[in-house]
Amino acid sequence: MKPEHNFYPPADAENRTTPPTTPERRAPPEPTTRHEARELDRLRREHGTAFDVYLDSVWNGIETISDMESDFTNLHWGSYERIDQFIDDFIDSLGWADARDHAIREWAIPSSILIFDRAAMLEHLRGDFEFHERGGEVYVFIR
Repeated sequence: MKPEHNFYPPADAENRTTPPTTPERRAPPEPTTRHEARELDRLRREHGTAFDVYLDSVWNGIETISDMESDFTNLHWGSYERIDQFIDDFIDSLGWADARDHAIREWAIPSSILIFDRAAMLEHLRGDFEFHERGGEVYVFIR
């Protein structure tokens, strides 16, 4: 049976519903002025490897060099030694750890029983975040 209403546009190169199976390689941004070249150098110095990962894997090739800092800041969640650290950070950002601790205290639930399934959490978060490993670090970006 064909649905009566289709609210989602079809997936194509411009409107992907899933990431491509092989990463697309974009040409690195080319500064057109000395000011842009200095700006790009400054961003690389200030943000280090996280910014290089952004340019290699996240940057969509649309933002100009002058817009890159805000785009990077909006998309870069953080950098971690291990992915578990990101999951803990994400859980804390939602207040779930505090809520769990409160429930454990209030209801006398053994702490070993009320735990987060980090593997399931990671699987759930893969739809909203990109994870890139480089040099022993995990760089996390919002999709």
